[in-house]
Amino acid sequence: MGAKTKKSNADAVYSKKSVKSSNPFDTAIAQTAKRLNPFDVHVNKEKFKILGRICKHDRGLPGVSRAKALQKRSETLGRQYAIKHKTNKFVDHRIGKHLSGDQLTESVMNARFLSEKLAQVRASNKAEKFNLNDDELLTHRGQTLEEIEQYRDERSDDEDIDDEGLNAEFTSTAHFGGDGDTPEDRQTAIEEMISEQKRRKNEIAKDKDEVYDLTEKLDANYKELLPLVAKATKDEQHEKPPPDAYDKLLKEMIFEPRGSVTDKLINPEELAKQEAARLDKLENERLRRMKADGEEQEANVQIPHRSADDLDDGYFAAGNEDDGDDILAYDLDGNLGTHLNSKKEAGDATGQSDEKDDESEEDGENDDDDEEETDSDSDVDNLSDLKESDSESDQDEAPQPKNKSKPQKQKTSETVDTSIPYTIKMAKTYEDFTELLAKYTPTQQVTIVERIIKCNHPKLEGVNRENVVKLYAFLLQYIKDMFEDASEQDIRLHFQLVAQLMPHLYDLTHLNPDRMSNTLLDVIREKYAEYRKNHKVYPTLDTLIYFKIVSNLYSTSDFRHPLATPTYIFMQHILSRARVRTRQDIAMGLFIITIALEFGSRSKRLLPAVFNFLLGIVHMAIPKPQVDQIEIAPPFERDGPFCKLLAIPATSESKTLESQKLQAADLVTHTITLDFKVRALDITLRLVKQIFEEQIGEHTGACFLASPFLPLMELLPFKHYPKHVQQHFAEAKSTLECVAAKKMKPLAPPDKKPKALRLLEPRFEVVYDDKRRPKMSKQKEERAKLLHKIKREKKGAIREIRRDTAFVQDLKLKQQLQSDKERHEKVKRIYQEASVQQGELNELARAKKRKKF
Repeated sequence: MGAKTKKSNADAVYSKKSVKSSNPFDTAIAQTAKRLNPFDVHVNKEKFKILGRICKHDRGLPGVSRAKALQKRSETLGRQYAIKHKTNKFVDHRIGKHLSGDQLTESVMNARFLSEKLAQVRASNKAEKFNLNDDELLTHRGQTLEEIEQYRDERSDDEDIDDEGLNAEFTSTAHFGGDGDTPEDRQTAIEEMISEQKRRKNEIAKDKDEVYDLTEKLDANYKELLPLVAKATKDEQHEKPPPDAYDKLLKEMIFEPRGSVTDKLINPEELAKQEAARLDKLENERLRRMKADGEEQEANVQIPHRSADDLDDGYFAAGNEDDGDDILAYDLDGNLGTHLNSKKEAGDATGQSDEKDDESEEDGENDDDDEEETDSDSDVDNLSDLKESDSESDQDEAPQPKNKSKPQKQKTSETVDTSIPYTIKMAKTYEDFTELLAKYTPTQQVTIVERIIKCNHPKLEGVNRENVVKLYAFLLQYIKDMFEDASEQDIRLHFQLVAQLMPHLYDLTHLNPDRMSNTLLDVIREKYAEYRKNHKVYPTLDTLIYFKIVSNLYSTSDFRHPLATPTYIFMQHILSRARVRTRQDIAMGLFIITIALEFGSRSKRLLPAVFNFLLGIVHMAIPKPQVDQIEIAPPFERDGPFCKLLAIPATSESKTLESQKLQAADLVTHTITLDFKVRALDITLRLVKQIFEEQIGEHTGACFLASPFLPLMELLPFKHYPKHVQQHFAEAKSTLECVAAKKMKPLAPPDKKPKALRLLEPRFEVVYDDKRRPKMSKQKEERAKLLHKIKREKKGAIREIRRDTAFVQDLKLKQQLQSDKERHEKVKRIYQEASVQQGELNELARAKKRKKF
């Protein structure tokens, strides 16, 4: 009865819960619950609503905001004020102390752990030596101990076989007698055990062989088994197209052999030492041959014993072919005198007959030389100093020069010593240097200079660095002496020698650039000082050769070069001041112009005097009557005998001349001939065409440089000249006309940036807000906005500073009140204790008075 009553009551409760109450106050919130008071909400009213403007403070709770600000100040300013003037404050030095819990990554934790470990290690010096804990990572053969334990190679079945020999059965049988059926002989038992082990091993090997054979068979029949395992897809069933050129090239690049490791590069110091050692070895071999050391070596060789009736039938059976005597025999042609035994001499003879071998054979000979250098005990001369090196291979091919006109500089070819030493010491004086070079031909002089550079390289230890500077100065002086008062026959040979010395001058320049450049600059200054003493006369060839050296050794395209620029100005002064009156002057001027073209080949710059000189050459080629005078700029003359030096007579003799270049005789001869007149004009026309076509044709104002040539070209009697001159005349004239026809572009202001289409411009509507603002430019308007923002931020900062100050003052006031309260309590307690003490004293005094009575 009771159970039914409880069930009915529960059903009634659930039925009531499922039915919604009609009373509106049933869902009312209790007064104790937190709810927002509408009177605490502060609303900022706006007069106008502007689209797109977000106002963060349109509704707010002043009390809540004030409470948050107060809490924030208590966590920052409050804590700072609390620990003010305290020395026992706690400072957090951990890595990432300002990071929150979500921002603390694993890398930050690892950095903290690492720094803590380092601090522990630094604290104790013994920690590094005796710390055997898990802090140290122990490895074995590149693997940690944990990896070895985790991935250790378990023992296979084959390894278990060796340990199964000493099992319990064998031990009991061998040591304790075992069963009665086993043989009592120990040797027999051991032999049976060994045979059993061998049998088992053979069975295992047989099983492995069977497995291997089956695997090979399965691999061979893989294609037949593939359809049974998985069917091929449709794409794989289709035949693949043949590979194109790109696929073939890609496969070739994939299977192309990779670059192999080569020997390390040799630095300049090691290279200089190796070259000096090689020259020392070659010089020792040369001196040994000169002193007939080979005969002494042959005397020391022991001759094998030979019988008196020896028929030399065992010649070819001898072990050493070089030890036997030379034997005369008949060759296949029937000639007598072939040395059958001297294979080495025959090899030398063939080497002398074929001096120009392939490069592979020369490399092989050099390799043999290197192998022989390693054998220090060998006294046999290998004649390696007679082999041609890479730098000396052109000596035999160069033609032998003729005898010079100066006997003190070079001897005749009959007295030239052909044996060149390999190690040459640097001469102390210039006279010793010239005496050394005078013994050899020009081609051999280049070899002498090369070997002096190698033997006195600055990278060698113990070699004076001043030797290369002295050698550079000696070479410049030697070149000057060669071209000074040189004859027509010597000029060509001297130019060839300078061309061969130019690489060595370049090497010397880069060994010590500052010193070498200053040396050459001093020479240029000296030559310029000599020229200024008589600036109306062209300098000699010993001065002009330095212009060629500067153009080959230094950069002439720099805007300002310490050596090339003064040389460039020197050439300008010569062309603009020196008078042109002889054949030599004209040749010198054309020679300077060619060098000036080399100077401006890259920078596209030319001297103004170059155009004036070429204009003057054309002016002198015009035959002018006594009355006509054509204006020309100095140093050329408009009248007189020198104004028509290159004019030719109207004869048929000039038409038969062939095309020629400047000759060596033009640089030393003063007499002007007919062929020189034609040759000088021809070279001038070609230079004019080259200058205006290649260098200044695209320059602004080139038309003003080309226009003065055209009137003079019209006056040239080109019909009297050969065909090649007429052809060059026509080419130069057409080039000048094309350049002169180009007009200069007038100066114009830069094009204005076009405006965008009006339809694409935004259309602004001015909103009248009844505020009068002055009209300002865009920059001033931006500045005004920036100042307004600064002012607003400044006001906010001042407000926050005032609130911070008020908060700090409140803290000070609370602290002062607390201290005053504590002081009052202490004073009150002191007064209380003092009153109690005074009462006790009074009580004692009264007790004494009673005792008196």
